Parts: sequence; structure tokens; C-alpha cells
Amino acid sequence: MEEFTGFIEVIRELIALFENMIPVEQEKLDAAIKNRVSFVEECMHKEQAFILQLKGLEQKREAAQRRLNMENNTFRQILEKAPEDVATVLRPLFDQLSSQVQMFRSISDNARDIIEVNLHAIQSAIVSDSAAKTTYSATGKKKDDPDGKHFTSRSV
Repeated sequence: MEEFTGFIEVIRELIALFENMIPVEQEKLDAAIKNRVSFVEECMHKEQAFILQLKGLEQKREAAQRRLNMENNTFRQILEKAPEDVATVLRPLFDQLSSQVQMFRSISDNARDIIEVNLHAIQSAIVSDSAAKTTYSATGKKKDDPDGKHFTSRSV
């Protein structure tokens, strides 16, 4: 059991990291749905810090697996090879980690889809001829430009 202590600790740290990442990802999804770009951007900055932590934990996990001579093994393979007392500790941890990773991926995929839809809507609005040729008066009313000149085309 002692030889697995470092590995078990890394798995617990991964679980804790995903527990922190999921609410941020949910916040990003909610902000994307509400078209709150600054909140999406803020969440993405937080995610960058989480990604760095995740990379560090992945390196620790790989090192722990190397020490166990199981460096290329999946979690299922580790469970099969681990002593029964270790497997009874690892199994619920692996299940919890797997569940959190799936939840994170689901929320992340939804957020990405919403952001892509929003970007498509923005691109469509930019490309649209009617939106590109419309100008407004100082009072904010649409005005037709019979000359086809845009306010940016005048000399300063």
C-alpha cells in the first residue's frame, strides 16, 4: 500500500482540481448563453491557470506510475495489477475522477458550441449587406445613404 501512496495522492489532487474547474466551466457556459463576453474571457483566464495545474499533476501522475512500473498502464490496468487493499481505495477514486472529467467535458462542449453559435451570428451580421450599408443619424435613427457614401469615406 505504501508504494501507491504518492499515486493515490495525485489522483486526489486531480479530483480536487476538477472540483474547482467544473464551476468555472459552468460559469463560462452561463456567460456564453447570456452573451456576456467579458465573463467568458474572465473564465478563460481562470482556465489557463487550471490548465497549468493540470499539466503539473499529469507529470506527477506519470512519475508516480513510473515508480510503480506501470507507466503506460490505464487506470483499469492499474486496478487489475494493484493489490486488493489498494484497489479498494483506488476504485472509488477512479470512479469519482472519471465522473468529474465526464461532467467537465460535457459542460465544456456545451460552452464551446454556444460560443461557436455566437461567433457565427456575429460573422453573419458583419457579412450581411443590409447591416454593412446602414448608417445612423446623430439621434440614432437609421438613415438611407442615397450616394452610397459611408461616414468613414469623408475627408477630415
